[in-house]
Amino acid sequence: MKQVRPEDFDVEALMAAAREGRLYIDASKNEVSKEQIIIKVRAYVGRIKVFATPKCFSSVDELWERILACDEFVLFLTPSNKAKICRDFDKYNLMRIIGVLREKGVYEQYSDYKFHKLLEQTEKDSPYRKYIGKGIENEQHALLVKIREIVEKYKL
Repeated sequence: MKQVRPEDFDVEALMAAAREGRLYIDASKNEVSKEQIIIKVRAYVGRIKVFATPKCFSSVDELWERILACDEFVLFLTPSNKAKICRDFDKYNLMRIIGVLREKGVYEQYSDYKFHKLLEQTEKDSPYRKYIGKGIENEQHALLVKIREIVEKYKL
């Protein structure tokens, strides 16, 4: 590979390489937009709405909207460039949030496996499941406090 200056850039050569299948893009450099993360997370957590407690069932969507409205949480859910499995959002951190919400009474106290089965829509195990019970680490204590505040506002 070599660096190309703008005045030396050959659009026709680029298009020819793409047509011939010789153009490759480094997928590790792809960035996911904030809007894409929010859309994907909404759809993903929508699968477990049936696990919401009776007190929180009607407000669980609003609760997630409030969580996803915070830039800190979107940043927390942004996948790293090293993400090999899920590049849409950071499922490990999302599982941590779900675990906190379960502990706060937003979701029923079902097993990690039951949540994972519905979220991943498969019988196969994945490394994400064990993160449901881990909670949010000390480094992200401010996020934990923020989740508690959001939950208190939306719990009936």
